[in-house]
Amino acid sequence: MMRNEAVDHFKLLEPHFDAARRRTEDLGAALVLHDTCEIAFDIHDEPAREHLSRLSANRQGFYWHASLAISDGPFRAPFGLVASRPFVHASELEDDETRAFWEQIDGVMDNEQRRWMEAVEQSEARLEDVPKIIHVMDREADDYLTLFPMDMSGYSFVIRMTWDRNVCDGPRRCDFRKLSDELDEVAWRDEARTTTLSPRPKRKATLGHPVRRARMAQLKVRAKQVEIRRPDRIKAAYGPAGLKVNVVEVLEVDPPADEDPVRWLLVTDQPIEADEQVWRIVDWYRARWVIEEFFKALKTGAAYTKLQHKRAATLLAALSAKAVVAWHLLVLRHLGRTMGEADPSLVVNALQLEVLRALKPKKLGAHPTAADVMRTIAELGGHLPQNGPPGWLVLGRGWKHMREIEKGYRLGFQRGKKM
Repeated sequence: MMRNEAVDHFKLLEPHFDAARRRTEDLGAALVLHDTCEIAFDIHDEPAREHLSRLSANRQGFYWHASLAISDGPFRAPFGLVASRPFVHASELEDDETRAFWEQIDGVMDNEQRRWMEAVEQSEARLEDVPKIIHVMDREADDYLTLFPMDMSGYSFVIRMTWDRNVCDGPRRCDFRKLSDELDEVAWRDEARTTTLSPRPKRKATLGHPVRRARMAQLKVRAKQVEIRRPDRIKAAYGPAGLKVNVVEVLEVDPPADEDPVRWLLVTDQPIEADEQVWRIVDWYRARWVIEEFFKALKTGAAYTKLQHKRAATLLAALSAKAVVAWHLLVLRHLGRTMGEADPSLVVNALQLEVLRALKPKKLGAHPTAADVMRTIAELGGHLPQNGPPGWLVLGRGWKHMREIEKGYRLGFQRGKKM
């Protein structure tokens, strides 16, 4: 099926988009998490795959910008994808044929910043019945050409800032100062909170996300309304000289002596008068980890980057299918860990539960929970309970095994009916 010329990445995802919309339509509010991941395939001795860009000397691939809707609540339940954009960098294309393939699906980006607003517009259209949507983005989205149209369109957002921007400080266009100077005059809020920081190994560290050990961190916050000055590179005809937004600064108190403190600058349109409002903005940004876990579920649990397809068109079609599998794995682990007593119907269908009971009769009682189902599927994938909570690899293997047995059961049942 994946090699069928009629199969299209976007068409294949439409049923999932529609299901995600239905799951969110009764919510008063939802978060939409936007992020980009690199999809890389190693190049060995065999011929290079068709129509992929060259990421490095021994790697080919593309980039995937995804938007994931989750609930606005303590459990951050993932409801599904609401936007998707595979793309390549124009500078990484090696031949005209590859460029023509990606241009056909509007996947060649000279200016990558447009992917953020495209995803926002698509998400808003698909979730038009949700009363309130908060768009959450990391540092790459910190661009005036993203902030200004979002503000003008009335979209709600929480975006981590990259730059110490110029802010207006007087009636004239030339009157400005740095944002850091403006914040230094603001007192820290009395309330502080303690949170767990996950480890970041060297292989995952970047300039903006340095290596760190896992630790408990105490965070303090301060916030202020400012007017961000329009950068000189942007023409005056584009909009006003300044953009009024709220900025929240988050800083770690007393970090370890050998590590830099955690510090976030969050720009938002949301109110900041009360401490509760400020901390809610911080919690919205911290929910970003859900889409990072989704990408891990795709690459490791669904084993997408292990596929051997030789053409970009086939890989993009497979991405649609594997993305849905990754979402199922995300729901499975999320509910199994955070809402363990939940009904298993939120994780598997009736036939899948029957399959699991047949394979592991001693593991599932008369009234199993979501946590029971997660552990059973993980064991099918080779997980040992003494190894701690199951990871993406064993969950992916277990899910695949369960689905294969389910398909066999359905085929046998259909054949039995015909006989």
